[in-house]
Amino acid sequence: MATFGTRLLAELRGDRVIWAIVLLLAVVSVLAVYSSTGTIAYRQGWGTEGYLIKHFAILVGGLGLTYLCYLTHYMQYSRSAPYLLLICVPLLMYTLAMGTDINDARRWITIPLLNLSFQTSDFAKLALITYVARVISSKQEYIKDFQSAFLPIIMPIVIICGLIAPADLSTALLLFIVCTLMMFVGRVALKYIGLLLMLGIVLFAFLIILGDFAPDIVRADTWKSRMIDFRTRRRRTSTTS
Repeated sequence: MATFGTRLLAELRGDRVIWAIVLLLAVVSVLAVYSSTGTIAYRQGWGTEGYLIKHFAILVGGLGLTYLCYLTHYMQYSRSAPYLLLICVPLLMYTLAMGTDINDARRWITIPLLNLSFQTSDFAKLALITYVARVISSKQEYIKDFQSAFLPIIMPIVIICGLIAPADLSTALLLFIVCTLMMFVGRVALKYIGLLLMLGIVLFAFLIILGDFAPDIVRADTWKSRMIDFRTRRRRTSTTS
């Protein structure tokens, strides 16, 4: 046990601040779960200890997985990025078609037997950002070329964000903005970044139109109602001020 503890401290040398932040967030998550599941536990007639134990088990597994990812060389993530991206597309399509419906949105996939759900968009975010970073770094010599550099970047961004947006527009917009900023930092030509922004607007308009025909898949009505509520609140604030 002492040998394992010594090795663990040696492996964490130089990154203790980051690990301290991770552990702090883990403790905060335990407190959040314990305080937020009281009403659910009361309705089901059993205590919050069950939720706490379940969350603690998931947390320990997540920390173990985090440590394994920490030990993995960063170039392994670069090599696996294209394959992870290929996995994301069918996962996101399956989520839209047959995902678990929670709060009128299909963002989750339930793992059989374990009865655990996860958002496929979280996996897609990591895969897409890693892929974009890989392509930008590997094509710096001809980064301003449209066909050789821009197209391999833009197509995955449009496809992944387009598959996330129907059920989770905020995540898709955030991911789109992050990828756009990465392209700007990576010295992609501004005219191509502008073209990507135009494609994003066209994709958003297409989703709004598609929402009229497939409201169960595209939450266009929710987007419109939130925009109307935002405009109404702004008008009330400007009137009172």
